[in-house]
Amino acid sequence: MLATTKKTLFILLISMLSACSTMKADDKDNEDKKIATAKINTQLGMAYLERQEVQRAKQKLLIALDEAPTIPETWYSMAYFLESTGNNEEAGKYYLKAVELAPKRGDVQNNYGTYLCRKGEYKNSIQHFLLATKDPEYLDIGSAYENAGLCAMKSSNKKLATHYFTLALMQDPNRPVSTAQLAKLKSQEVA
Repeated sequence: MLATTKKTLFILLISMLSACSTMKADDKDNEDKKIATAKINTQLGMAYLERQEVQRAKQKLLIALDEAPTIPETWYSMAYFLESTGNNEEAGKYYLKAVELAPKRGDVQNNYGTYLCRKGEYKNSIQHFLLATKDPEYLDIGSAYENAGLCAMKSSNKKLATHYFTLALMQDPNRPVSTAQLAKLKSQEVA
């Protein structure tokens, strides 16, 4: 009788563990689906914004935030939407949330740096562009250096701008903006 009870308990324990692992797998699948849906809605929101369909853009971005509030893409996309519609102060909060979620991601730092540069916070923005270049998985390091160069130009620091445009071209020799800006700076040195 005792052996039968142990056997029954063992079978019950195994079936409970199997159910738990299945629930974890289902939870993971559900989370992956939410993230995929959020990314699609984010892309749709940005496409609607580009077409100046503001209400549809906001709707899709809000859905994305609701579906996956833990991914930075949803936050910096909503930040860009807010900035584009004149809500600069609110946009800053969303950019910061993206940075909080993924402080080492190059795209997050580059986007926040771009926002800061547009606000005239040149020194702070350049620091974020440089943080973007530290992400080994970030594929567009040339863009971060180019943005740092453009921001240095806005702050009238031509020497620093030259340095960053040079770095941008070292990362990606086919950057027309960096090429043109560097040529302009070099011609000013000669004149």
